[in-house]
Amino acid sequence: MESGVNDMTRFPLILAVVVAVLGAFSGCSKWEHRGAAANGAKLFASLRCISCHGDKGQGGLAPALAGNSGPVSSPEAMAAAMWSHATRMWQAVDTAGIPRPQITAGQAADLYAYLSSGSDRHNLVGAAVRGQQVFGAKLCASCHEQVDTGAPNLALKAGQFSAFSMIAALWQHGSGMLARMIAQNKEWQVLSAQEMTDIIAYLNTGK
Repeated sequence: MESGVNDMTRFPLILAVVVAVLGAFSGCSKWEHRGAAANGAKLFASLRCISCHGDKGQGGLAPALAGNSGPVSSPEAMAAAMWSHATRMWQAVDTAGIPRPQITAGQAADLYAYLSSGSDRHNLVGAAVRGQQVFGAKLCASCHEQVDTGAPNLALKAGQFSAFSMIAALWQHGSGMLARMIAQNKEWQVLSAQEMTDIIAYLNTGK
């Protein structure tokens, strides 16, 4: 009987460890949002994304977004595409006289749900070791790991990073990041979906 009780008490602990390990490898966090396509459709219009990407994300002045391939094949792919093309997007909205939106993580999740037609794919697995290397190679560390740049210490938000929080950070703080990079004579960096996934895994370790 005692053995059975011990097994029962150990099982929840083992399950918790397994869940934690899987979360660490995937780069996902408990802060991951689940979007609503109906809200995303309204946002896509109200934020005036339709002006360049078409009324249903089918493309126009800017590339197509809708469907389950390309920019929205996964949340991480969407985040990587936005970061990689951010300066062009900002230039386009400024030229068109459209106010730059301050997108939240929840709104990013809604936009993804709409553009991906409800797909919930997480095909990529993040590796923190690779993410640390990318974080350095893409010049992120040159600001975020230096005390005199004004960039926040991201380790304080370990466990809270997701593809959608990265999109929110881009739209809420991207102008400041770009200004710091220009001041340091650095170029805006391009990220692949895998690199974005790895960076998220690294940031969630808090190292």
